[in-house]
Amino acid sequence: MKNEVAAESDPQQLSVEAILKSIVIPSCPAVLNELRSEIAREDPSQDKVARLVGTDVALSVAVLRLVNSPFYALRSKVDSINKAVSMIGSQRMAMLVTNILMRQTMQFKGLNLVRFWDVSTKRSIAMSLLARYLKGVDVDTAQAFGLFCDIGIPLLMQRFPSYLESLSLANAATVLPFTSIESERHGVDHAQMGSMMARTWGLNDTICVAIRRHHDYAVFPDASVAEPVKRLIAMCLVAELGIQRFARLNESNEWNKGGDFAASTLMLSDYDLDDWIEMMAEAFGQETA
Repeated sequence: MKNEVAAESDPQQLSVEAILKSIVIPSCPAVLNELRSEIAREDPSQDKVARLVGTDVALSVAVLRLVNSPFYALRSKVDSINKAVSMIGSQRMAMLVTNILMRQTMQFKGLNLVRFWDVSTKRSIAMSLLARYLKGVDVDTAQAFGLFCDIGIPLLMQRFPSYLESLSLANAATVLPFTSIESERHGVDHAQMGSMMARTWGLNDTICVAIRRHHDYAVFPDASVAEPVKRLIAMCLVAELGIQRFARLNESNEWNKGGDFAASTLMLSDYDLDDWIEMMAEAFGQETA
């Protein structure tokens, strides 16, 4: 308790290392590691992918429920994991399992994360859509980034009782970087924690770097930053704008800070942007139907 008070009232009293050690990052579930190992093989077996998913009854039920949702728009109902893998493919199955296991793992007593998961799911859908058509980033990489982008938020919510106040201040900031407010109040920010969890869960360097810097818009003119990282961050800004417009929120401070860079990076005109927002809204509608 004493450490927590010190970290919140004066971050300088604790080293960043001490603060990070006080925040528990959930381990990657073994089934997900096995699933990724199989998919990474030169000739992955769909039967083995199905067996790995099917070993967990709760996971299997959750997978079938989501695969049969309007979002996947399958022609007929799927009643087995084998059929699900056959219909959507091993890569999409791995992403679906990742989403489900993240939710199961990130359950903290007293935290209501319904809104958080809703936004994360929409972001991953939007990132997948953008990557598929704008290119420059692998679709699976974009979708994984969308899921993990803000995963540091519930970690900080669980660690610091006053974090919701910090989150409100950061969301309202029109000039200061979002993460600078978190760091000032807690000695750590959600992008830092999210990047650490992404590495713990075995995600690639492009995703980890993009998560770490997704509120740092100085990346765009920086020639030393890899282009896929810039494109992920740019797509994220477009996705977040689409999510806010879908929620009928007309003002986006993050878009105001980095939107011009994002549009330039993705070569999007205002007309293009409006089209993408409409496409994302349609995809979100399918997901919630």
